Amino acid sequence: MSAATPLRRHSVGLVRHFALGRRPSLARSVRVLGKVWIHGQGDVIVDEDVVLDARSAPIELHATSGAEIRVGRDVRIESGASLEAIARITIGAGATLGAFCKIMDNHFHPLDGEHRLPPSRPVVVGAGAFIGERAILLPGASIESGAVVPPGAVVSRRFGAAQPSSASSRTGDGAERMPVAHDRSIVPARSVIGKVRAAADIIRAAWYLRTCTLGTHVRAGGPVAVVNEGSIRVGSNAVLLGGMIPTGLVCARGGALEIGAGTIFNYGVSVTVSRSVTIGERCQFGSFVRISDRTGDRTGPVVIGSDVWIAHGATIDPGVTIGSGSVISAGSRVTADVPANSLAIGNPVRCMSLSLRSDRTAGRGVPSERR
Repeated sequence: MSAATPLRRHSVGLVRHFALGRRPSLARSVRVLGKVWIHGQGDVIVDEDVVLDARSAPIELHATSGAEIRVGRDVRIESGASLEAIARITIGAGATLGAFCKIMDNHFHPLDGEHRLPPSRPVVVGAGAFIGERAILLPGASIESGAVVPPGAVVSRRFGAAQPSSASSRTGDGAERMPVAHDRSIVPARSVIGKVRAAADIIRAAWYLRTCTLGTHVRAGGPVAVVNEGSIRVGSNAVLLGGMIPTGLVCARGGALEIGAGTIFNYGVSVTVSRSVTIGERCQFGSFVRISDRTGDRTGPVVIGSDVWIAHGATIDPGVTIGSGSVISAGSRVTADVPANSLAIGNPVRCMSLSLRSDRTAGRGVPSERR
C-alpha cells in the first residue's frame, strides 16, 4: 500500500487531506469522526450528509489509478470499514456499512501462477441497504436497495430481500490486495523516492522488531505491535505493509514463531503463539487475518507452507497445516488441514484443487464464483 497521511476531522470546518494520491471530493456537509485513510491515485467522491464514524478504528478508502469510489448522500460508514477499488465501488444513498466490513472489486491475486491480476468487477450497494459488521463484499456483489446483509457474511453475487441465504454462503475466492505495480501510488523501489522509502521501512522494521531475529532487508511500512517473550524469527525480504491498524505479533515464553523469506503481511494481521507457528516463504496475508496455536481448550502447532495466499478476515485455528501453494478465501475459518495447491472456502472450510478450478475457468482470466 502507498504511504498516506490520514485525514482527520471533528467538525465540518476542519477537513484536510494530505494523501499522495488525488484530493478526494468531499461535500461540505460530510462528517468525519476519528481517522480516515484515503489513498491511491483514483477518485473518491463523497456526497452530502455522509458520516464517516472512525472513532473506534480507522476507515480506509483506497482507489487505484483510474478507479472510482462513489459514496451517496446520507450514507453512514462505521469504524474499521475498508473499501478498495481497481474499477468501481458505488454506495447508494442512505446505505449503512457496518464496522470492519470489507468491500473490494478485485480478488487482487491470480490463480494461474502468472502473477497477473484478474479483471475487476464493480460492486454496488443499493440505496438504504445495510451491510452487517465484518461482512465481506467480493467482486461482482450487487446488494439490492433496502437489503440487509448479515454480520460476517461473504457475498459475491446479487443479493436482495428475497435471497437471504445467499449472503451466508461463503462463496468466492477473494484474496486481499497486495502491492501491485499498476498502482501509481506505489513508488517503484528503483526510483530515488522509492529507495529512500525502502530504507526508511528497513529502519522502521529494525525498531519495531528489535526483540526479534531478522534476516536482511526486512521492511515495515507502518507500526507493528510486538510482544516477544519467546523466539520470533523473520526471514529476509519479509514485508509488513502497515496501514490503518498495526499488525500484531505475540509470542509467549517458550513459544516460537518462524516467518519465511519474502512473506508479506497486510495491516491488522494477528499472529498469537503459545508454542509454535511456522510460516513458509513468499506467503501473503490479507488484512485482519487471525492465526493462533491456542484457542480455548484447543492447542496445536500451526504450519503454513510456502506460496500460500490467505485472504482478508480469514481465521487459522490451532493444530492446522496448510499445504504449499494454497489459497484461503476471504472470511474463511480453517479448522482442519488444507492439502497443497488447494482452494479453501467457507466456515468451516471446504477444499478443492486449484488445478481443477483453473481448468474450469481456463481462458476467462478470472475464477468463476458460481457453484
